[in-house]
Amino acid sequence: MNGTRSDRPLRLGDVLRAALDRLPVARELADHALWVHWEAVVGATLVQHVRPLRLRRGVLFVGADGPAWMQEVQFLKPELRDRLNARLGRAVVRDIFVVLDSER
Repeated sequence: MNGTRSDRPLRLGDVLRAALDRLPVARELADHALWVHWEAVVGATLVQHVRPLRLRRGVLFVGADGPAWMQEVQFLKPELRDRLNARLGRAVVRDIFVVLDSER
């Protein structure tokens, strides 16, 4: 009525999602979902050579078991980022940083 608010009622699901997204636990759940969906997103071949290490401020650090796989991830970064975010339902990953994984 005052020009700044909509006269349309808000959907309860949208209100709850917005409220829950502000909680720290929501971010932790999103991070966990990334690990859960990793294999489905990257595929059976890549998952044998590359693993997620940590997510910090939108940057996903992944470890690769050799230089060739590091190069492959570099090439696939935009596609992997987009597929991960699509699977997670929101923009969780804004960049991917690849390191040599000495534990693989």
